[in-house]
Amino acid sequence: RHTMTTFSESKPKPSQPLSQPTPTQPQRPNPSITAISWTGGKDCNLSLLHAHRDPSLDVRYLVVFRVNEKSFLAHPIPFMEAQAKSLGLELLFVDIPQDTNDYMQAYIDGIVNLKVGYGIEVITTGDMDLVGTMERNWMERCCEGASIRVHLPLWKKNREDVLEELLDEGFRIMFSCVKSPFFDGSWIGRMLDRNALEEMKVIADRKLTENEKESGVKELDLCGERGEYHTMCVDGPLYRWEVMLEREERAKEIVMESKWEGNIHNAKKIWTICLKESGATKEENGG
Repeated sequence: RHTMTTFSESKPKPSQPLSQPTPTQPQRPNPSITAISWTGGKDCNLSLLHAHRDPSLDVRYLVVFRVNEKSFLAHPIPFMEAQAKSLGLELLFVDIPQDTNDYMQAYIDGIVNLKVGYGIEVITTGDMDLVGTMERNWMERCCEGASIRVHLPLWKKNREDVLEELLDEGFRIMFSCVKSPFFDGSWIGRMLDRNALEEMKVIADRKLTENEKESGVKELDLCGERGEYHTMCVDGPLYRWEVMLEREERAKEIVMESKWEGNIHNAKKIWTICLKESGATKEENGG
């Protein structure tokens, strides 16, 4: 069984691609060609909006960094492709070899290829804080190695302020991956609205159990910076049409039985969205 999740348009959409100047995007001579480090989630969408409004930047590309052309459970590639079409931006992929002994050099090499092949001078990312044991921002270090600039418009911002800004700007954001012990499968497909925010604030304020502390669980970061949850944006100020998707009725549940390095939140269970292959945008459906 599957369910069709659709959203109705509530505002007019710009007729031109995002890369063209608009009244909210004043241009100065020779703005820097910019790419957004992209997952399709809330943070990169908000950083895109900040970059779009910066007259020193010329946003042209969305860039996905992935290992060996692998898909993303939390951020399905077909969804990112549909977002790129609605935004009028080219979606690029940087594939990182899985067997590399030096992930940072692989990232640097990929960024250098972006610089040479597309003239990219700046990479904007929605990172807000350091992850795990890192002492410096990962993308900042990689861009430094490739001799291009990194733009971090959300760095060290108050988490609640970021979520309020997303809601105030009119973004429509859907939970695509959530983790225990703070969430369960009922959150998948739910919209991140003010009701959800209030629930998350209550969760963030609760005390952890001794077992949770011993297993390495930290308090909920409201923006999910430790990987507690992930999102996909279905609409926003820069989208020319709302992204539609067809998904499985039930969330996919994954029990974490092994120590996976990416499980920085130390979750025991993860729930993710599952898209049907027929998912499409309104434009492709003639809507």
